[in-house]
Amino acid sequence: MGLKGDLGELPLSDLIEMTSLGGKSGRLFLYDAAGELAGDLAFRDGRLVGASHGRLTAEKAFYSLLDLQDGSFDFDPDSPVDDESCNLQTASLLMEGMRRIDEIQELRRHYPAPAIVGMRVRGALSDDPTEARVLGYIGPGARAVGDIVEGILVGGEFDEYDTLKALGRLHERGIVLIDIPMGPDGGPLAQGGPPQPELER
Repeated sequence: MGLKGDLGELPLSDLIEMTSLGGKSGRLFLYDAAGELAGDLAFRDGRLVGASHGRLTAEKAFYSLLDLQDGSFDFDPDSPVDDESCNLQTASLLMEGMRRIDEIQELRRHYPAPAIVGMRVRGALSDDPTEARVLGYIGPGARAVGDIVEGILVGGEFDEYDTLKALGRLHERGIVLIDIPMGPDGGPLAQGGPPQPELER
């Protein structure tokens, strides 16, 4: 028997926990506040065996979807589960996902979407794959944090969390400069809150 509902009444984390504890199999379709399909999670006997959110798959899609608070869900136990991209225990994924949500809120406060990132050290390189991708995307000019996050997501290899963490490391080492626009009240123009605007799809 399927289950449909509102994520505002039954948070996704609780829904996943119920699916895990009940050893359910099927596919959980998630819709944003506009009713558009945001992504889906596939379960077999309560374990996560597949996930998609835009170009993200497996764990990264799972973590990204956990941030979805407004919208609806539709769990279909009869939907075929044949795209097993992972085979993971949901309990450990949930714990890690909740930790990441807390951390990403802090990262968004430090590096809001409108903030402008420019190179301080020309020609800088990094052995870290995420940092290298960020540096390559910034190039010789400057880009908004939101644009960088969106650009890095295109490949599906790194998510918003990875990108903001890499930006933070590059900033701490003085390789990039980050200019946060100020609002009329003299405070930062954007602080934390919802996902980067570019991710609300």
